[in-house]
Amino acid sequence: MLPSCVMPASKLEIRFACSGEATRPRSMDLKKQLADLRGGDMSDAFEAAKNLSNRTRKPVDEIIAILNEAQSAHNREAAAYALSWAFGRRDQKPLEALLATFDKVGESPGVRGQALEGFGLQHPSRRNRLWSGIEAAILRGLADEATEVRFWACYAAGELQVKSALPKLQELAENDTEICLNWWRVSEEAADAIEWIHGRKTEFRLPMPRQSETEEPK
Repeated sequence: MLPSCVMPASKLEIRFACSGEATRPRSMDLKKQLADLRGGDMSDAFEAAKNLSNRTRKPVDEIIAILNEAQSAHNREAAAYALSWAFGRRDQKPLEALLATFDKVGESPGVRGQALEGFGLQHPSRRNRLWSGIEAAILRGLADEATEVRFWACYAAGELQVKSALPKLQELAENDTEICLNWWRVSEEAADAIEWIHGRKTEFRLPMPRQSETEEPK
């Protein structure tokens, strides 16, 4: 069964909207938010990330430290999400940290996927000094073995209109039927990305379950 929720704007927001966690009371204490981001369970870490992302002045250095140091993957993923919304900084620290995270050997697909989503949310121009590295990361992501990484590489390629990604996106649109948990098939995201690159609008989508959740019992 499809979740009875309206499509939110980002990966973390769909997790809240479909789980009911969006109604939890917010802590406005910065120290508490950072502590939860670093060591809280999944719910607390994601709530902290959402609250931190809404701050006018985001503690970028502290969030980067958590992204680099947190022991649990869900804490690092939440930190990457919070960092993805740190716009307008001349020093490029958020993008540098997200790019380094994507390239980190052994990092979890969830964290690397969030870094890719962050590229799309940050929306750097081709004049950005990090552009070549970001484009290369997206192209590698499209060929990654992890479904979640391929999905968010499609998103980033479309959002940033990476024309060099079109051949691989076409291949994924035709062949990759894997479902990204809480979203939809990689093939559908790839097809959407192709449309975005060409400046065309796409249809509204709702999340779908994995294939194993819809199969009839044997």
